[in-house]
Amino acid sequence: MREVVWMKPKMLVSDYDQTFYLNDKDIIENINAVREFREKGNIFVIATGRSYLDLQKKVNMYNLEYDYALINHGATIIDNKGNVLNNFSIKNEIKEKIKNDLELERAENYFCCSELQSRVDFDYPNLTKIAITYQNGVNVKNISDKLNFKYKDINAYMVSKYMLETISKDTDKANSIKLLSNYLKFDLENIYTIGDGDSDIYMVRDYKGYAIKNAQKELKKVAIKEYNSVSDLIKDILNNII
Repeated sequence: MREVVWMKPKMLVSDYDQTFYLNDKDIIENINAVREFREKGNIFVIATGRSYLDLQKKVNMYNLEYDYALINHGATIIDNKGNVLNNFSIKNEIKEKIKNDLELERAENYFCCSELQSRVDFDYPNLTKIAITYQNGVNVKNISDKLNFKYKDINAYMVSKYMLETISKDTDKANSIKLLSNYLKFDLENIYTIGDGDSDIYMVRDYKGYAIKNAQKELKKVAIKEYNSVSDLIKDILNNII
């Protein structure tokens, strides 16, 4: 009698913007690949800088299915029912200290998050993320570098040319993957990641990490391989090519 080999489940953690979503055609192919991936008993996790509200808009728009999500760059871990499994807040005592250094007077707009609350004011307690869009001409990288140098309790990410997002230093996407894997008692050797930007670097470095083709150079340096799409990565995982 042929021996039945039981395959351990695998976990794929994917960034959303500019990774899972590149265009409407690409995301449909990715969603179909995720469906097959999950049907085979595997776990799909979205790791995004988006807040709960912003992620749910995309979930509803594309009928996107997932098992867990690491929102606000990993500051909050939720399941697919919206239950919060873990949350890291920016320390209340440093909010006022960093407020001036964020140069809000040069912002086009900004909003804050607190767990599942996606649009709250700066004075709201236990903020999870601060997101700022600056006016044209503002050097966002300089602001980001200044914040990361001056404050040891926050991570400031330049997510686009004029957008900066700040979370607690206590976490990032890689740390939240570790917490989720502990919660699920999941084998770390079976965790795959893919992303494109600054907040994806640690998770790509620390796990079986891959880069989307348009990823930033710093992320590509730590990636095992580049892929044109998440669906291509899923095919290789399911076929045991990687």
